[in-house]
Amino acid sequence: MNSFEIHIPTRIYFGSSKESAFFDQLKDYGNRVLVVIGGGSVKRIGYLDEVKANLSQRNIEFVLFEGIEPNPHAVTIDRAAAIGKENDVDFVLAFGGGSVMDASKAIAGLIHDDAKEIWPYVLGEPKYKTMQGALPVATIPTTAATASEVTAHAVISNPEVKGKSPISYPFLKPSASWLNPAYHTSLPPQTTRDGASDILSHVFENYILGGNEAPPADRYSEGVMQVVIEALPKVLENPENESLRGQLLWASTMALNTMQTAGRVPTTFLLHNLEHALSGYNPNLAHGRGLAILYPAYFKWLVENNRCVDRLALLGEKLFDIKTSNINESAAEFIAVFEGWLEDNGLYQRLTDQSIPAEAFPEIADYALRVYGDGEKIDAAGPITKENIIEIFKLTEEQIAGSINVAEV
Repeated sequence: MNSFEIHIPTRIYFGSSKESAFFDQLKDYGNRVLVVIGGGSVKRIGYLDEVKANLSQRNIEFVLFEGIEPNPHAVTIDRAAAIGKENDVDFVLAFGGGSVMDASKAIAGLIHDDAKEIWPYVLGEPKYKTMQGALPVATIPTTAATASEVTAHAVISNPEVKGKSPISYPFLKPSASWLNPAYHTSLPPQTTRDGASDILSHVFENYILGGNEAPPADRYSEGVMQVVIEALPKVLENPENESLRGQLLWASTMALNTMQTAGRVPTTFLLHNLEHALSGYNPNLAHGRGLAILYPAYFKWLVENNRCVDRLALLGEKLFDIKTSNINESAAEFIAVFEGWLEDNGLYQRLTDQSIPAEAFPEIADYALRVYGDGEKIDAAGPITKENIIEIFKLTEEQIAGSINVAEV
């Protein structure tokens, strides 16, 4: 196994019975909070009233910022941070999905540094890695997807430049997070599907590229993936089942808490690099949906180019009990079976189904290389060039619903 370092400072409260303990903890962060939400669903359903009541009972004054977009926009984050500074808040509480949590981290950083704009701080821009700190951030995730409730990362979009890029600092890790499956029972099916796809990506990425030297990380990752693969169809059939929702929610946190990479060779998150470029081009593309579209094409490209075939074959064995005498056959069968799972769960599409025309593929590839590579390539068990990225994008055009016959593999 390779050397590694792990620090998970977030205090996690799981389950509806941990409500009081979570809000009692918030008193340690100050007496005035900026509560950040998205489009207002938590407000319409009544969940926000519960949060407000808990804050009021503890004499924590709150300022509400409503309107964080999916793929949160830099200018919206700037506006929220200005409101937080005007109201002299002590900490930030994110109540929403991954976009709300990511935005809240960026807001907390801007307020701490008394800065006005977040975009200059993202990867590829002049102030990257110069942020000095952040206010404490607490989160209540309402989707099982990004694991932003425990990570140091925040991904920001800028539609003006068709860009999407992250900031990442240890001090952005939330101080406390309340994982309440009850807040997930009203999620629409598509949000649930896209979230499950995002969870899988967080373990797929390093599992495939990270080598064979960390069996504990492999077994851990396989367990997380198995939970998602088995739980998603059950959740779609029983959306109000809190136990099933809790399985996806905890799998989400486990998938990106750094345990999944411990002991492996550090690698790029290539699927994320490519998807960020895609949803930077089209901000209406949900992150998890973009990842789901890329999975089969990326896996096929790896096999065709003789990269990580043994790792894909291992996934087939561990997730779907696929065993053949030839690793190429095993890898191909894994891809076909996984494609079938994507189709069965409403996640099998093409990029052109998402208003991303083939003519835009070169422009999107250029952006990915500039921000996430060296301008010419991104490393993924070997170089991924502009031509390679376009090849992967083009392979998604073969993903037509009803086109899979797993039995023939």
